[in-house]
Amino acid sequence: MNPLLELARERFKDKKVLAVMSAKGGVGKSTIASLIALNLSERQKTALIDLDIYGNSTLKLFGINCLHEVSKEGIEPFIVGNLSIFSVGGLVGDRYIVLPGKEEGNVLESLLGLANVKEDTVVIDTPPGMGEELLTLRRVANPEVILVTLPSKLSVMVVKQMLDYLLESKIEVKRLVANMCYLNSPNGQIYPFGKPEIVEKIGKEYGITVDYLPVDPELEKFSDRIQNYSGVLREDVRKILES
Repeated sequence: MNPLLELARERFKDKKVLAVMSAKGGVGKSTIASLIALNLSERQKTALIDLDIYGNSTLKLFGINCLHEVSKEGIEPFIVGNLSIFSVGGLVGDRYIVLPGKEEGNVLESLLGLANVKEDTVVIDTPPGMGEELLTLRRVANPEVILVTLPSKLSVMVVKQMLDYLLESKIEVKRLVANMCYLNSPNGQIYPFGKPEIVEKIGKEYGITVDYLPVDPELEKFSDRIQNYSGVLREDVRKILES
């Protein structure tokens, strides 16, 4: 028996867990996960957990530069309004970590088992790909998945592989989000990665709803205070959650 794994399962057994995933890096997954959590927190208390050991960016997005406090109840969250935030980065700071795969799982089980998560709704920002973090999450909870991709040939190729893995593992994929699809300009829409029909084909093939999100140049101004961002991307993410 693994005590931390059992503790993590107990903590998450009655919670709604929404995992935001991507098949490759650089698709804006952490930004989308943060906006999902912020929108949900407007209606109810929500937790956001960043499970990326090597490239955790959630704390940077919220401008958090300190470590988690620990109480007798466990690892205490950073509080932003109605949102409770947990991150591996809040345990180790800016130091880099090099771990073998098995130890990665132990670290993640420790975070999930010891995090003092009181909220009923939990958004989990997973690292890109199909690594130990995803296997650990499967051992702990039964998440619904929002899969984020770009409308590019390379992204779509690897996202198909991840969809096959998730569906074969009987993990529900709730939505497929095509991020950074277009940029609005005075002369019409610009498609930096090509038109998004390539993602629509994947959605039809797998029977999954596809959502399309724009590029918002204003977002860069809020890269270290995303909680203050109220632009078009946040509104479009809100519409996805309400649909």
